[in-house]
Amino acid sequence: MTTPRVFRSLRVRILATVLLCAVAPLAGVGIWLTQTAARSGALLLQAQLDSTADRAVVAASERWRHRQSDVSLLAGNEPVRLALGAVPEVVEAPAYLQRAFATMTDVVGAEVRDARGHLRWTFGQVPASRSSAGGDVRAGAPGASPQLSLRAPIRNEGTGVVLGEVLAFVRIDGLVPALSRSQAPDADFIAVHDRATGAWIRPTSLAPAMLDARQFVWEGHQWLAVRRSLAAPPIDIVATATLDPFIAPFARTAAMGAAALAAVAISVIVLTVLVTTRLTGSLAKLAEAADAVARGDLDARVDAGVDARALDEVGRVARTFNTMTASIRLMMFERSQREAVVAMGELAATLAHQVRSPATAMRIDVQRAHDRMPAASPERALLARALEQMDRLERAVAGSLRLARVGGGEFALTDVREPLRRTLVGLRDECARLGATVDDDGIGASPLFVECDAPSLEQLVANVIVNAAQAARPHGHIWVTAHAHSGQRAVIIIRDDGPGMTTDVLARAGEPLFSTRPEGTGLGLAIAQRIAAAHRGSLTIESTPDAGTTVRLELPLVRV
Repeated sequence: MTTPRVFRSLRVRILATVLLCAVAPLAGVGIWLTQTAARSGALLLQAQLDSTADRAVVAASERWRHRQSDVSLLAGNEPVRLALGAVPEVVEAPAYLQRAFATMTDVVGAEVRDARGHLRWTFGQVPASRSSAGGDVRAGAPGASPQLSLRAPIRNEGTGVVLGEVLAFVRIDGLVPALSRSQAPDADFIAVHDRATGAWIRPTSLAPAMLDARQFVWEGHQWLAVRRSLAAPPIDIVATATLDPFIAPFARTAAMGAAALAAVAISVIVLTVLVTTRLTGSLAKLAEAADAVARGDLDARVDAGVDARALDEVGRVARTFNTMTASIRLMMFERSQREAVVAMGELAATLAHQVRSPATAMRIDVQRAHDRMPAASPERALLARALEQMDRLERAVAGSLRLARVGGGEFALTDVREPLRRTLVGLRDECARLGATVDDDGIGASPLFVECDAPSLEQLVANVIVNAAQAARPHGHIWVTAHAHSGQRAVIIIRDDGPGMTTDVLARAGEPLFSTRPEGTGLGLAIAQRIAAAHRGSLTIESTPDAGTTVRLELPLVRV
């Protein structure tokens, strides 16, 4: 009976604090806001326009870099170099260039010239007005968006000799698209200025000189403008909006100041009473749940009487409490799994002596009996099935031994592509027998050095690829790629086009002795995950029913 009195006391203290420390300052702040209506409205609009202009600058810079990359890609590919150097001259543009240009967004036209400046090929709509020296083209057809040009030299890969040049024409309005109202709710429009030619993209009735000022009057309203200048591309971006709607609410607030302050004060008192009542009740529920966990009930959750979705401190504590209990349950489950794996490793050593030796002798005898039986004998088929079951027993014992020995190898600096390729060479026949084709074109040409035990890494990759081959549909495909990520991780991705996994199966993938195949041992992924952990890496699995499975292995990259 003492707890309710404690909460009532807490509620009274919170209410007294709010009355003494919040109502009076709130009244003072309200008076100050009403006296600074115009300034506050301008500052608010200024902040929103700054945000709008900054987003437009980021978008323009990023799209400009993309267009630069597109043009560099056109200039740097082998088909273009070969076509420029061909004798006699190639009249029709390479198909690669035509396809690549078709994918280039906001590029209205492009042309390719050889080292002598002779025009070889054109794509799209190339502006007619340009200098004889091939200067920048800034204007297109009448009424069209102003354009910027992008150049990229075409060089001989071996000698660096310039073979020609690619010149592309990019729409300015494609670099700075009009923002939607949801992106810039208070900006009426964004204008773009090409500094090189003075061309503008703006409402036709607005004089460009107005946009040079921070504030101006247009169509009977006060406007505020924010300008951002970019070096590449050489354009100015101006975000502008009417100022009147921002000043008006503050002006109305000034007229209703006295009434608003009284209403706010009353509202604060009422809300404080409601919130403190709810808060103290929620704290009681939290205390009860904590007591349940202390008694060992890890299924206790904070739900009844507490809004776990709330953004206040109580809601955060409720979410953290539920997350904590879930983490403890998961930790205990993982610990039991680790203990089970350790116990399995100890059991594997015993199985090696108690099962493997007599099983090997039995297989030799059964094999001899099988070989001596006539080919048409029914007993020969029975002996063949017995041999298959003995092979399955051998695989299970061998898998258990491998699971027990993971992490015991010698680590050395290795290019991860070497054990990867050795594994692929060794598994091609096995994958072909299972009806799967392995594509390793995604393994990059750059070395990926890691500290690893190469045999263990080969075993990890082999386990994953064999699983993928067994899961792939008839005539299925397996793709293997390797690359560096952020200069810190070596990433190996193995993807198949098999039937994928259900959510329940994916949740148990990697659990020792769990397999969806009757003949499976359930050790392949468990071994792979232990090897990844021993290498300070991670092994993640993503799968969708009827969409295949992707296994991603990440290992710490060593810079040499």
